[in-house]
Amino acid sequence: MYKKAISMALGIALTGCAAMKPTYHTESTFVIYDVKPATIDRNQLLKAVLDAAQKSASKLRVNRDIPPAELPATPGRFELQDPFANSKMGALLASQAQNIRVPVCKNALMTVSTDNTSMAQYGEQTTLFLCVLPYKEGYQIDIYSTFIRENGGMTPQGISSAIGRSLIGDSSQFIPRTMNAVRTAAESVGAKVTVVDSYIPEDFKGSFVNQAESAGK
Repeated sequence: MYKKAISMALGIALTGCAAMKPTYHTESTFVIYDVKPATIDRNQLLKAVLDAAQKSASKLRVNRDIPPAELPATPGRFELQDPFANSKMGALLASQAQNIRVPVCKNALMTVSTDNTSMAQYGEQTTLFLCVLPYKEGYQIDIYSTFIRENGGMTPQGISSAIGRSLIGDSSQFIPRTMNAVRTAAESVGAKVTVVDSYIPEDFKGSFVNQAESAGK
């Protein structure tokens, strides 16, 4: 089985690398959790969520803000904004088929941005953005993540990564695992957590442990 997988991976790598040019593929995913009741300890919730999010992070940026003067009846939701919209830089990026959008949450109690570069030598990188939004009946946790993978390139790293992916999958499988970890962390402080909305690609399920389906349900 392993010889066959290695042969297939080498074939794919050699075929895809004929032009000696790597291809970069970006996939986005998100999940939104509703967290109730509003009476759960706020600090315990934020700490539990932060601890869960940082376990798979190489670099972490955290911002905690004060609650709004009046809680909204319904929670907000993250938005994707183009920081270079209507600019010369935006036009240049568009001409190169690059679309840079960043997630933004308004009136969030906490925002967390992480980078996971542990698999960068194999052409993989993961970013994750999380925000906790308060409202009258509880909280909402929005998680948005991107996975970047480099394919091709006649290098030892390119060939070894192709072999590794054929055997155990790529590091995108850790995204739904992190989502589930955040959900479990919120439940650990007494919250009832339900999924409001989600989009998790089938490719993120992993080769052995499929957490993609449970993260979005």
